[in-house]
Amino acid sequence: MTETDWREQLIFELTEECSKINGILGMFLGGSLASGGADEFSDVDLRLLIEHGVSKSEFLSVLTKREDLLFIETLTEHYAVLHFEHFVKIDVFVYFLEELSPSVWLRKIKILMDTNDFLSVLTRRSMSEKFQLTQEEFDFYLGKFYAYVHEIFRRSQREEWNYAQECGIYLKNILCTFWYIALGEQPNSLGNWSKYEGKRSKLSLEQQNWLVKYTSVSNVQNFLTEVTERAFSVLTEIGERWKVDFDDEKFRKVVEKVDVKSFSNGT
Repeated sequence: MTETDWREQLIFELTEECSKINGILGMFLGGSLASGGADEFSDVDLRLLIEHGVSKSEFLSVLTKREDLLFIETLTEHYAVLHFEHFVKIDVFVYFLEELSPSVWLRKIKILMDTNDFLSVLTRRSMSEKFQLTQEEFDFYLGKFYAYVHEIFRRSQREEWNYAQECGIYLKNILCTFWYIALGEQPNSLGNWSKYEGKRSKLSLEQQNWLVKYTSVSNVQNFLTEVTERAFSVLTEIGERWKVDFDDEKFRKVVEKVDVKSFSNGT
C-alpha cells in the first residue's frame, strides 16, 4: 500500500469508529482532501460534529488510543494534531452544533457523515459567503507588519541572526497575506504558509520567485528595502479595492524610523 492508501484506510477506520459513539452528528474533511488538491504529503483535516453536552475529549480519545499512533504533537479538550504510522498527520477539531455557521472555509468540505443533513445545508449556505476585509482586520495585519519591520532591525543590530531570520519569515508571511487580500482571497492565519508556495499557490510566478530569493535573508538592508516597497504597493491597492483606510504617511514614518543604512548583515 502507498502512503495515500494508508491515509484513506485510516480515514475509513476513524469514520467507522467515531460513528459508533453516542452523540456524533457529523464528520467531514476540510483542506486539500476536500478541495481535490491533495498529494501524498497532505494532512488530514478532520472535523467532528457532536451534540451539546457530550464530551469532546471522548471523541479525541478514539484517535489517541489507536495502536498505530506514532506521537502526539498537540492535544487539548477540543483539538489535536496527531501523527500516525506511514507518515499520516491528522489535524482534528471537535465542534458542537451551535459552533458552526456559514463560512468561506466551509464552501468546500467532504462530508463523511451527516445526521439530519445539517452539514449539507451548512455547505450550501456557505457557498454565498465571500471574503470580506474589515478595517479592524486590516489594521491588525498592518500593525504586525510594522512591528516586525522594527524587530528585524533590533535583532540584526544585536547580531541575533536566527531571531532576525524569524522576523524576516514573518514579514514575508504578512506580505503574502496582503497579496492574497489584494486578490480577494481568504488569507491564512498569520504564520501559516500553507498553499502560499509551490504548485497550489495563487501568487504570481514573480511573487513566488521573490520569496525564493529571500528564502534566507542574508542581506537585511536589501530585504527590508524591498519588502517595504512591495508592501506599500499592495497596501495602496488594498485600500482602493476594499475601501479601508491606509495611512501612507504613517507607513513612511514607521519605516523611516529604521535607518536601513545602519543595518548589520548576517549570513
